[in-house]
Amino acid sequence: MNTLKKPAVAWSIVIVVIIIAVAIGLFKGRTADPAPAPGTGGNNPTVTTYIHDDAGVLSSSTENKLADITAGTINDYGTAIAVVTCNYGRDDLGDYAMDYAEDIGLGENDFIVVLDISGENYWLVQGYGLVPYFTDQDCSDYAYDYMERDFARGDYDGAVLSLARALSDWYADNF
Repeated sequence: MNTLKKPAVAWSIVIVVIIIAVAIGLFKGRTADPAPAPGTGGNNPTVTTYIHDDAGVLSSSTENKLADITAGTINDYGTAIAVVTCNYGRDDLGDYAMDYAEDIGLGENDFIVVLDISGENYWLVQGYGLVPYFTDQDCSDYAYDYMERDFARGDYDGAVLSLARALSDWYADNF
């Protein structure tokens, strides 16, 4: 036990603990690598994206365009814009969006937009790192302003592309 009382040993232990803490912080703080979505990648087939067309309503052209937009935000800002379509049909779409974001590994500075086709609803959620810059009200406003018209007409391709471009532009203007 006398070995632990020596200053050199104590400082060594402190340094090792700090290094481990920093490594854990860096690992947990990074945006997780997304799973590749079928038919995505746009002009760069090696790019992986956060596009999940579970409802089967997006065209492959739209998925490619979304992949390009998301690849740009990942490359330029280290953030992703996830797009999910589903047939959820319940009133708690916000909770569903948050759970989905967690399941696919979105990070603190990412966005996820969920289109509930059968429930005729959509939801945009920002990562907690964006909350000081992009509020819940901003999420609501952006989703409505950039998606409502196309979504109401059943043009889900136009709705998600309009919103993804607007969010990409927001990143460009703010970071």
